[in-house]
Amino acid sequence: MRRNVVAMLIAVGIVGAASIAGAEDGVRVRAIDAYVSGFGGYSFPFNTDLKFQGFTVVSDLELDKSPSFGGKVGMWFTATRKRLGVDIGVEADVTNFNPDTPGTLELNATYFGIHVLARVPMGVTQALPNGRWFPYVGFGGGGQRVTFDAPGTTEGRHTAPAFQGLWGAKVFLTKHIAVFGEGKFTYAAHTLTFQDAFSTADFDLTVYALHGVGGLSVHF
Repeated sequence: MRRNVVAMLIAVGIVGAASIAGAEDGVRVRAIDAYVSGFGGYSFPFNTDLKFQGFTVVSDLELDKSPSFGGKVGMWFTATRKRLGVDIGVEADVTNFNPDTPGTLELNATYFGIHVLARVPMGVTQALPNGRWFPYVGFGGGGQRVTFDAPGTTEGRHTAPAFQGLWGAKVFLTKHIAVFGEGKFTYAAHTLTFQDAFSTADFDLTVYALHGVGGLSVHF
């Protein structure tokens, strides 16, 4: 996954260099393009294994598809545009979804992380100095917090290091309002501690998920 993201970043830079070379001269671009975004869509978790003390107790465990939604706050830095052909950005992302197991284990997962991004502004004009639209890719990490509940046990919580890779495209409706579509891959390895009236047991569950989302951004 990391190699794929790096390859996309290189491709974005090549396309960007060609695009910016053809952009109109004299367009005034602000040094920082800040934004806030909200999004919603659907999550598609991969099947995974449930382990106890390193041994697989359930293999190829199915996790449910579910709505996926969240928000972002970020900024783009345009100083690299002429030299690299891309703008470089950084954003904070929060994404929530519910990768339950059918009929047994209820899971609510919230990813939170910081990402580094690259975009290629396309259709740059004086009225739209950041382009009419742009493709982008990014990667980063942070944490993922899950709450979990199974019949006969108390509700538990666990926070684990997490990774996200993403790719998408954004289209400006006006100079400050844009819509976007995005694909995201999230990963986190959790330890779930189940307790009942008599015992405690730890199970390991790795959650891999693809998210297809769309949303609205306001740029400042």
